[in-house]
Amino acid sequence: MNYEEFYYSIDCKFPYHDESEWKRIVAQSIEIGEDAPFLVLHEICRLPASEKLEHAKHMEMYKYWKNSFFSPVQEIVEPASLSYINKMELSDNEALAIMDKLSEYPESFNALQVVLFSCPDDDENVDNKYRETIRLWKSGA
Repeated sequence: MNYEEFYYSIDCKFPYHDESEWKRIVAQSIEIGEDAPFLVLHEICRLPASEKLEHAKHMEMYKYWKNSFFSPVQEIVEPASLSYINKMELSDNEALAIMDKLSEYPESFNALQVVLFSCPDDDENVDNKYRETIRLWKSGA
């Protein structure tokens, strides 16, 4: 399975209540590589309003994901990830600082999206930083 097929197989269909299945998906994302593990992180963090999940179970899922592989991007994006799980927002300045760090890891698109949606972004500064980072990555700069 390639990245695109993987994306469509889990987008808005993440099995939050089927532990063996979400563990399988985490492992599969690592095999696919690229940004796939962070696509899974995005699904784990952005729990749909229609889904109910106990905080302890949500943290268990996140910790399993985090302990399944290593990437320096994990530590950088962690404050944004935990802001979702704990139902809190980062400040726009915190999100911008995280994006600055992530900009050093080209093509971390899903990690960048986790940060984008972790703050209120009332002045759209975070969205502008997101778009600029994507533009730079795509241009190879």
